[in-house]
Amino acid sequence: MTNLTTSEATHVDASTLPVLNHLDFLCRIVVSSEATGGAFSLVEERGRIGCVTPRHLHEREAETFIVLDGALEGWFEGSRTLVEAGSLIHLPPRREHAFRIASETAHFYNLVTPGGFEAFIRATSTPAAQPFDGALPLPGPVPPEAVGRLQEVLTPLGCTITGPPPFGRGEDH
Repeated sequence: MTNLTTSEATHVDASTLPVLNHLDFLCRIVVSSEATGGAFSLVEERGRIGCVTPRHLHEREAETFIVLDGALEGWFEGSRTLVEAGSLIHLPPRREHAFRIASETAHFYNLVTPGGFEAFIRATSTPAAQPFDGALPLPGPVPPEAVGRLQEVLTPLGCTITGPPPFGRGEDH
């Protein structure tokens, strides 16, 4: 495992990282919290329109989404913000939020501070059958029985699912 807490320069070759399917987003954990002494984690993600998260809140983590290609729509306590390539949105802890892919496809980083939330991604993902830059999974709704499993993993991390996604099906940006 790469350790960024040393005084040496560190290089991460993302192409060598495992690719995970997390709720129909392709993900790779570029920098884990173990590598940063818990300071942060960095997850790279790709998805297609229809990928969405439920409303939720983190007790301790802030999330900063940095959009490289396409667009995300962030929902933050009732307000919506379109976040296009070249921009970012920062979501503080203890505030209800959600996001969705708002373009045909999107590619982005999620910087999570402090680190540790990537444990949720590891625990609730499956290995992807395709490379990170390959075909994207077709998104579908999270089955009701899976929501309980997601919350089971989230509870020890101080995260709570507060409701269904705040976006209508088929909305365009």
